[in-house]
Amino acid sequence: MAYFKDVYSGVKTVIEGMWITFKHLFTPNIVVQYPRQTREDYPRSRERLVNHIEDCGFCLSCQKVCPAHIFTIKGIKAGADEDLGLLPSGSKKKMHVVQFDIDMAKCLYCGLCVEACDEQSLRWEAPVETVVYDRRELLKEFSDFTHEQRDAMMVKEEERKAAAAAARAAEAAAKTRDNLTKVGNDRMELT
Repeated sequence: MAYFKDVYSGVKTVIEGMWITFKHLFTPNIVVQYPRQTREDYPRSRERLVNHIEDCGFCLSCQKVCPAHIFTIKGIKAGADEDLGLLPSGSKKKMHVVQFDIDMAKCLYCGLCVEACDEQSLRWEAPVETVVYDRRELLKEFSDFTHEQRDAMMVKEEERKAAAAAARAAEAAAKTRDNLTKVGNDRMELT
């Protein structure tokens, strides 16, 4: 009796499996033939973080909120005579963003930086291909400046800061000298 029970169970299981397979023969194919076909990405997919540098206001909110510290951002204050245009919010752009690097190898894909961006310059975009063969290719640079231009601008900015610091020190020394002279004159009058 156990033998017939096992045979019945085996035949029943095979028929159920074949029925499931038969039902799937007439359903549309969900497999994508990859090199010739690609699937449509969902609108909210997080595949590649992109910064539109022309919209960046150098607020550094993305760098402050990032838990993985994937951003390297450097900026230089624009001169009074320079017009860098307007930001999407309508305010005047005040900084040159000389370096804006994103290290996607460290990214957690949490999206906090996109939510924190005041000007909406950081966005998730669907790339054509995300596959790379070297981790260095995951370091994305978004600045409009070349490395040579950036270095030259940084040297010029350091010189400007040093000159301003020297001017402030000279002004403070002159103010201190004037105060000492005034105190000395006041003491001479008292004697």
